[in-house]
Amino acid sequence: MSIPIDKKEYYRMRYSRGTIIELLEPINDPYTPKPVGAKFKVDFVDDALQLQGHWLPPESGTLAVAIEKDKFKIIR
Repeated sequence: MSIPIDKKEYYRMRYSRGTIIELLEPINDPYTPKPVGAKFKVDFVDDALQLQGHWLPPESGTLAVAIEKDKFKIIR
C-alpha cells in the first residue's frame, strides 16, 4: 500500500520561510525577467506550487518562482 504524497506539504517543508535560492536558468518574463544567478528569499509556497517571496538586490519585483518549472538551487 502506498501513501500519496502531498506536494504542497513536501515543498513547504523543503522551501521553508527564509530559504534562499539561486536561478540556474533565466526566467524570461516579459515584465520582470530574471537572469541566471538571481537570488530569491522564500516567504511561503502557494497553492499553485510557486515560491512567493522577494528578489534580493540588485533584482526586484514580485515575480514568483514556479517550483516544477523554473530551474534553481538552494544556497541557504
